[in-house]
Amino acid sequence: MARGAWRGLSGADVLHIWEVGHDLPSGERALLVLAAAAPDAAFDELARLPLGARDRALLAVRTATLGSRIDAFAQCPACAGALEFPLDTGPLLAGSEAGGRPQTMRTGGYLLNLRPPDCRDEAAAERCVDVASAEAVLLAACVCATGDDGGPVPVEALPDSVRRAAADAILALDPLTDVSFDVTCADCGCGWSLAFDVPAFLWQEIGHHARRLVGEVATLARAYGWSEHDILAMSPARRQSYLAWAG
Repeated sequence: MARGAWRGLSGADVLHIWEVGHDLPSGERALLVLAAAAPDAAFDELARLPLGARDRALLAVRTATLGSRIDAFAQCPACAGALEFPLDTGPLLAGSEAGGRPQTMRTGGYLLNLRPPDCRDEAAAERCVDVASAEAVLLAACVCATGDDGGPVPVEALPDSVRRAAADAILALDPLTDVSFDVTCADCGCGWSLAFDVPAFLWQEIGHHARRLVGEVATLARAYGWSEHDILAMSPARRQSYLAWAG
């Protein structure tokens, strides 16, 4: 789907996603967000999005809903100090949306047809009991291998070096599949690489936004007797104006 297809979330969308997604795995929460942001898209179409394309779409929805600036926070692993730093979704969205296309590579005497994992693969991996099992499920879904004789080779039968090369190549199909930032603690000087989990971060923001909306609805309903539907239908600017008068 094109980037322009993703609209911002309304207040009603945010509360619905927050309520329904509370006990769901991260990948299913992400699909809830995309389904709300592209209501005309078939759910299967969304579930087939490669994870990099899905996260790019989530950032587009986030930008349309809350703006491009992100105030990110981290805790130093050395001194436990709090670190705050700004991010902008613009550079992350600037990458080509053609990323994540299937590719073919030859290594270790094997021909590998690779595709990026999609939301269905992630859901299967999330049901695994440990990381090793999850990685095996993803490789089995995303790698089709043939030997020198042209016959198929099960992924689990590939040498470890070939499996590692396949995993690295799959990650390289779309840079947004694995995003991290180099950060340095201002207090102790410790530097580390901070992974940016787009679905998890967006879910935190949706939770904060939802709790704020619940407070606004409660205040305005108590002050004016309006229904939740009518309050959420207002623009944020109008809601803030009424909140100011409600005291």
